Amino acid sequence: MVNQINGGIYLNAVVQGRTVHLHLPPVVTPATGGLPPATPAFAGRGDQLREILTRLAPGPRDMPDPSGGSITVLAGLGGVGKSELALQVACRALAKPGWFPGGVLFLDMFGYDEERRLTPEAALDALLRRLAVPLEHLPPDRQGRSALYRTVLKGYADQGRRVLVILDNASSSEQVRSLLPSDGATPVLLTSRHTLTFHLGERLYDLDILEPHLGVEVIRTVLHQANPADARVAMEPAQALRISELCAGLPLALRVATALLAEAPARPLADLARMLEDTRRRLDRLSRRADLAVRAAFELSYRALAPEHARLFRFLSLGQGPDMSTVAAARLLDEDPDDVQDLLGDLARAHLVAHGATYGRWRLHDLVRLFAHEQGRARAEEDRPMEALGRLFEHYRLTTEAADAHLGPDGGAPGHFPDLIAALEWLDAERPNLVATVQTAHVLGRPDVSVHLAFALTRYLDRRRHVDDWIGTSTTAVGLCHTHDTDEGTAAALNNHGLALAAARRFDEALKAHSLALGIKRERGDRHGMAESLSNMAGNWCETRRFEDAVRAYTAAARIFGELDDADGRARALINLVAVLVELRGFDEALTVLAEVTRVKGDPGDHDDTVVLMNRGKALCGVREFDRAVEDFNRAARIYRRRADQHGEASALTNLGNTLLHAWRIDDALDAHTRAAELLHAVGDRHGEAMARNSIGLCLMRAHRLQEAIEAHTRGVEAFRDTHDRHGEGLARTNLGMSLAADGRADEAVIEHTLAAELLQETSDPHGAGIALNNLGCALRRTGEFGRAIEAHAAAAELFRQTGDRKSEADVHNNVGTARREMGQLEEAVAAHAQAAAIYREISERHGEAEAAEKTAAALLVMNRFEEADRAGAMAAEIFQGTGDRYGEAVALANRALALVELRRFDEAVAVSEKAVLLFRMLDSPREETAALRVLIHAANGLDGGQEPSASLSQ
Repeated sequence: MVNQINGGIYLNAVVQGRTVHLHLPPVVTPATGGLPPATPAFAGRGDQLREILTRLAPGPRDMPDPSGGSITVLAGLGGVGKSELALQVACRALAKPGWFPGGVLFLDMFGYDEERRLTPEAALDALLRRLAVPLEHLPPDRQGRSALYRTVLKGYADQGRRVLVILDNASSSEQVRSLLPSDGATPVLLTSRHTLTFHLGERLYDLDILEPHLGVEVIRTVLHQANPADARVAMEPAQALRISELCAGLPLALRVATALLAEAPARPLADLARMLEDTRRRLDRLSRRADLAVRAAFELSYRALAPEHARLFRFLSLGQGPDMSTVAAARLLDEDPDDVQDLLGDLARAHLVAHGATYGRWRLHDLVRLFAHEQGRARAEEDRPMEALGRLFEHYRLTTEAADAHLGPDGGAPGHFPDLIAALEWLDAERPNLVATVQTAHVLGRPDVSVHLAFALTRYLDRRRHVDDWIGTSTTAVGLCHTHDTDEGTAAALNNHGLALAAARRFDEALKAHSLALGIKRERGDRHGMAESLSNMAGNWCETRRFEDAVRAYTAAARIFGELDDADGRARALINLVAVLVELRGFDEALTVLAEVTRVKGDPGDHDDTVVLMNRGKALCGVREFDRAVEDFNRAARIYRRRADQHGEASALTNLGNTLLHAWRIDDALDAHTRAAELLHAVGDRHGEAMARNSIGLCLMRAHRLQEAIEAHTRGVEAFRDTHDRHGEGLARTNLGMSLAADGRADEAVIEHTLAAELLQETSDPHGAGIALNNLGCALRRTGEFGRAIEAHAAAAELFRQTGDRKSEADVHNNVGTARREMGQLEEAVAAHAQAAAIYREISERHGEAEAAEKTAAALLVMNRFEEADRAGAMAAEIFQGTGDRYGEAVALANRALALVELRRFDEAVAVSEKAVLLFRMLDSPREETAALRVLIHAANGLDGGQEPSASLSQ
């Protein structure tokens, strides 16, 4: 007679060719299944936990599913928390009524422990015993045991007693394949350090490290669990975050760290953080306890590697940056990249390396890197790591030089990189590694690598505006050249360092570096080097608006180059001199110098000299010969396009757009700047694109498309902020302020101009700050805060005086005059405009003189001094016409027509106002055209003498 157990499960199974009757318990309890306890202090995997629980929930998915969709694999680095997540899922699932009435089967496969690793046969034996299969019915072979095991699980499922199976720490698919249920209703959770695949519709969760803030939450939770009164995390939040960072988000490392803290309740977090900062001892600190040892977790995975995989793993720790490409790893091994790609893929499946941000790049977890470095030191005699590093350094140097050639004026020859875009993509990907190599190669005995890479990276770091990296690499080069190199190398490194400092707007330090370089060149009698240093110093003086000093330096450089029969060097110095003369508004002198360059080198268009074309275009724009300037910029753009130099083409288009805007060809200007922005976006130059967007905003503002202008300037501000260019952000903010003011949002404009002025002062640009303050005054005038407006204008005028910009100083006086007029202080307004006109005449600025006359006419109209207003308006219109400013001419004509109406000279008023209307219509300025039409109607109707004039159209 067989004893009966209520609620038990009966099934027939075929064992060793015969049918046996099995009576199984109604449930496999957690105790029977050996489920380890889950930690009560769990944090950081909430989303994955909820998703896995959803997969385990009973429902239609528990119907037989031969595809294996009930298999869930948790994979990841040793210590990343795979087993803990599985236990957390199991505890929550078992607590759900009706989810797993049959209980849970938990089995540690010990896949990475050579002594305790379970074979499939041994695992099936253990599982069948836990399922209460009598020993006499256990088949001796794997196939038989697997069939019985699956039959038993199916019996539980068929009887509504579904079981959850957890197979922990499996090392391969083969180890657990025969342990997978086949009924489609019994779910399985698998954990492994390898990415296991069965092609049965399994769901893979590749667990990553925890973000730093989640690591802090783990520390907080564990300490609170140990002692609810423990407030150390709240008291030392920065130190808690640092511990999380030093544990690199690895849950096992965080558990070790918190265990150390829990054992010593009085220990400050800062003390543990300080000890973990020591990279040489960090793994020791995190392996003090036998039950919680980070090093031991890594050793299990490392010991399972084949020799070629282990050697590559050790070599990967030699990389100086955050990741490594397949090609770079191949150089370390001196093997074929395709073969190394396979090895790296195997290491990634073992979770000893991780995939980088893009395909073909690989990274080591910080603590794994320390472990790999330890193993490398232990095998240094066999591995010869310095030879491997030498191959890696040579790869970086040669490839960087090949990429840099594409950034030069002539572009690189096809070879290593097909074009500039490919070269920039490689440099972008490798920049952290290249910069780190510059900083560390000399420590490893290769100062030559540090110096060569520092120079080869110069143009790239400048173009991408990685200014901090540029300063760091150039500083290293200066120090190494001073220690190891000749004076010639030191002077070159100082010049490069000066350029980097100037890019950061640290002009005093930049000038000192260039001066030291000049001194070395002078002592060596290197006149060619002296001329180059003088040119660099001149460029620095231009940025600080010391234009007279810059003129002298460029002139001296040109003279030296000429005496050395270096025609190209002389031409470069003269071209730079032209740029300074344009800033000084010495346009005629600039054209004379350009004529000399043309005499020496020939017409720039004949030999594709884009630099000469660009500078000549700027000079022509300055003398308002816009058509000739447009022709030069278009020719330069075509040459750059033919060379496939998108960056150069964008520069030409930017200058073209600026010129077209001056010529009031707004649509054409907008098109040019838009094309420039698109090109810069295509080559990934976010900083250059931000400048182009800024120019687009100015065009849109001129076209009265104010919402679009505001959007463009806002995007510019964001882009400058993203590229950490506080100076560019300041310029963009003041342009944004102008658009806001034009849109009637003067209060917001005041905020933007104020921020702009502060940013520009902080970045050593008093001239730019003057522009922002002048614009701030105009915005304050719109809010009716005239006192503050006058103060802002006065501060701007002082900055312009200090920087020697007489034209901008006169512009401020004109704006003060407008403010005085709106305040009703008409005599003071006329005086301010007269002061502006005097400065304009002094510097031969005819266009500015016209603006002063036009604004004077507006004030005189309000004062009923119509004869004087007529004369001032006539003079303004004549000068505007002569300088090609049709918009200015139209405004002056419209205001003059108002004076003529008041003087009852209606015939003249009609003729003048008609011309103003036509000009506004041609310029597509409907608002101004409407105002001029009103004046024309008044004139045509012969207004009575007592009627008030219309409002002035003054800008």
